[in-house]
Amino acid sequence: MAGPWLYTISARARRTFDVRGASIPVTTSSYQELVRNGRIVEDRLWSIVQHWRHVEIRDELFIYTGDHELGIIGYATVNGVEERGGRWNLLPRFDLAKCRMLLQRPIPAAVVRQWVPYARRNVIDLACFGNQLCALLPWSVTG
Repeated sequence: MAGPWLYTISARARRTFDVRGASIPVTTSSYQELVRNGRIVEDRLWSIVQHWRHVEIRDELFIYTGDHELGIIGYATVNGVEERGGRWNLLPRFDLAKCRMLLQRPIPAAVVRQWVPYARRNVIDLACFGNQLCALLPWSVTG
């Protein structure tokens, strides 16, 4: 298994969430709302511009935003990678419980920037940081 992968979202990227035919501009607020109401699972295709040959089904995908210094705020596994209309896309399978935990206790952007100083590309390999990442996940903490 490859990964885990960091998938960056940002209002500056001018991307949209496509939920039942509605295009919703990507912002931290819109993402948070889609997780809270469970509709993020309806956004089936997330475009990628790199690593489409390396991402594998069942790889972990951590949703990151530097907006408002939030950090890692979401979790999915990869359900597939496919090309549509000349563009590569991930098919995420969101774990709403884990997404909600990360919204409550995100892994801070400052920590992620120690691993990836310029997290501007949308799919970044975090394999080198897997142990550090796992130790910070809210569902890994005991106590």
